[in-house]
Amino acid sequence: MRNLLLSACTLLLASIGFAQVSIQLSSPTTSSTSPVHVEASASSSHPITGWQVYLDGKSAYSAGATSNINTSLSTATGSHQLVVRAWDSTGAYGSQTVQVNVSTASAATALAVSVASPTAHSTVGNPFTLQASASGPQAITGWQAYLDGKSVASAGATKSINASVSAATGTHLLVVRAWDTSGAYADQTLQVNVSSASGTGGTTPPPSAPSNGALPKPPSTAKVWTNIEQMTTGWTSCETAACAGGNGGGTLWQAFNQTTPSMDGNSMEIYHDGKFSNALWWHKMGANDNATNMLWDFYVLLDSASLTNAQALEYDSYQFVGGYNYMVGTECNYAAGVWDTWNEVTQKWLHTTVPCKKFTPNTWHHIQMYVTTNHSAHTYTYKTLVVDGVVYNLNQTQPAKYLAWADNIGVQWQLDVNATGGGYHEWVDKATFTVW
Repeated sequence: MRNLLLSACTLLLASIGFAQVSIQLSSPTTSSTSPVHVEASASSSHPITGWQVYLDGKSAYSAGATSNINTSLSTATGSHQLVVRAWDSTGAYGSQTVQVNVSTASAATALAVSVASPTAHSTVGNPFTLQASASGPQAITGWQAYLDGKSVASAGATKSINASVSAATGTHLLVVRAWDTSGAYADQTLQVNVSSASGTGGTTPPPSAPSNGALPKPPSTAKVWTNIEQMTTGWTSCETAACAGGNGGGTLWQAFNQTTPSMDGNSMEIYHDGKFSNALWWHKMGANDNATNMLWDFYVLLDSASLTNAQALEYDSYQFVGGYNYMVGTECNYAAGVWDTWNEVTQKWLHTTVPCKKFTPNTWHHIQMYVTTNHSAHTYTYKTLVVDGVVYNLNQTQPAKYLAWADNIGVQWQLDVNATGGGYHEWVDKATFTVW
């Protein structure tokens, strides 16, 4: 009887919350493939302050003060209950619940979307022309195009679309999605740069590296690992205080082969939550003891929850030689507003004078780091950091630490959560590590 009374009270309180906060769930439908795309909007007479998405009763995603969410959840095949909930500033909330049947899509017969215009990273005018087509085993039933998570174009049962899209000057994330009669969907995600000039677009991509020669050109003998985010084996992760720092605990997961968002159709997604908790993911490449130059190059995209929940975003490369650990740790310290470098001997972060503003959500950001190691002196030097094409010369030398670990070389990403304990997502794409 006590449980029945508690359930009745819960339903009563929930109904009060539902009356004030309205949730519109546009995706997923009752059937989907993994990852399951979740897109919803919330409205209330008071500001929206937070979101939670529950998968089979467990928290799978959270976001802060935003009226829209757009994310993808890696899910096993089978039937799952998805609950999407949002709160407003009064503490009231609203929910939408859907039972989703997740199936495995056949690569040979899967629905596919192709975007002819604009091209990825092109500079376009305002408005610009969107042209796309879809193909698959089932008839197309509908289209939606999203710019920075907001719908900007739609169409019905047609194999192709041609629309004019208006956008403010700046960099935007464009997602073009089509559905078929089975309820399955496919999409393409690309970044476009909108100029102030009017017109239908251009095809000039931004430079992939600084044009002033700030970074060295690796020799032809250099060892290069490309698309590290697509290497689905060889990863290790942790969230304990001894391994990643912080308070330990929280929830972490990693998902590969993410099509949305991505730059090349195949990104890696990582997630973490937990009050003052950190989560670390790393990939070892094997011993490369003769290498003394390391060039680390990749793109990251953060969700809107990162603006309120992230403490720091850590990006590291490392080399173990002769028992010494050359830990090249760097982090965008959201709390301090600067980039930090790591001292392995003192186990302390050191503030630099390089500013680090919070990354614009739903936008790809390009990070490059060049470092050298000196095995005879047991030191490593942070040479150059490049963020979205802006060059910062660090020239900072740190001592290596003797740990007697086996020789190896590798890279790692870490997500640190602040006092909110709320989770956030980071996607990684086009990760390249070059040593010589």
